[in-house]
Amino acid sequence: MAEDQKELIRRIASVVGHELRNPMAVINNSAYFVRAKLGGAGLDPKVEKHLKIIESEIARADKLIGDMLTFSRVHEPQVETKALDAVVGDAVAAYAAPEGGKIDAKLGAKDAAVKIDVKAFSDALKRLLDNAFSAQGDKGTVKLATGVDKSGVFLTVSDTGPGVDAKVKDTLFEPFVTTKPRGMGLGLSLARKLLGAVGGAVSFESGPKGAAFKISLPKA
Repeated sequence: MAEDQKELIRRIASVVGHELRNPMAVINNSAYFVRAKLGGAGLDPKVEKHLKIIESEIARADKLIGDMLTFSRVHEPQVETKALDAVVGDAVAAYAAPEGGKIDAKLGAKDAAVKIDVKAFSDALKRLLDNAFSAQGDKGTVKLATGVDKSGVFLTVSDTGPGVDAKVKDTLFEPFVTTKPRGMGLGLSLARKLLGAVGGAVSFESGPKGAAFKISLPKA
């Protein structure tokens, strides 16, 4: 992406973040006030349903703004030397899988250490897991596997969805590329950016029985 385009995105993200987050906070507070005034747990089911819709859509909008701000900022990695399996294990434990989904993690990198920004890596892994579960309709099992090969230490995230759409294979990691009806298409682009900041990379293989995304990191 050209530098002038990046600068434009930074400016847009800054304005949007300021101009939208404040009114969304007001709406959220108002919804909380209405819930409290109407009786909290004793709400009419229809009112409860619509208050939950308001709260859910505010959270979704806030996440979209957060993604845009994260993408627009220059990331300064906080690098540590860690065993990859331990970092992955902690990230999986903290991840909230969809109600109909689960994670099958096979951690085989043993004590292989990498230089890693733990927060950025965990964020990138979360985005890959979100992507994998989305491909499966937010159900079923997403498989994780770690190991060591000639290029370094790796982690794969595999789903059983329909595979990557041929129309976006060549631009999958570019910003604002998506085949989904909702979202801005920043998840995979952000994952690549966060991993690249510590010398990592992300690639994928796709077929009719799903896709596998591979995170590669140099050994410490």
